Amino acid sequence: MCRYQVSLVSQAARAISSNSRRSVAVAVSAACSFFYGSVSVTGPELKQLREDLGEAIGRSLSAAEMAKLCGLAPGNGADTIRKWEITGSSGPATELLRILAMASDRHPILENFNVFDRFNIDEKERPARREEFREKMRDEVRRRLD
Repeated sequence: MCRYQVSLVSQAARAISSNSRRSVAVAVSAACSFFYGSVSVTGPELKQLREDLGEAIGRSLSAAEMAKLCGLAPGNGADTIRKWEITGSSGPATELLRILAMASDRHPILENFNVFDRFNIDEKERPARREEFREKMRDEVRRRLD
């Protein structure tokens, strides 16, 4: 990873731990844009993601709650999510959802966030560190829903 990539990943990790919604959104959006360019998710993938995130935090998520996770307006956000679950979506909301998807064991830890396979982390510690990271992501999802 280049220094800029490491900086973006570090910013996103700090933002998640600082509980600053704006910081998280900005850092995640910048990191995703840099690493992946334009990100899109198909309708069925978004629907599956809603189920997977619900399973990860221990309860099902409504379309309105998914809209809240994306930062969509409360009035018509749920309708937007239902539409996206058919047509697919792209843009900052989708980028954020791809990051939050790491809360679920069914979704990979994105390569650029995977700092667990580095040489300086003992192989025996890696599974516990990954699980700790996923738990922090689950906490972030729960926090955004409160």
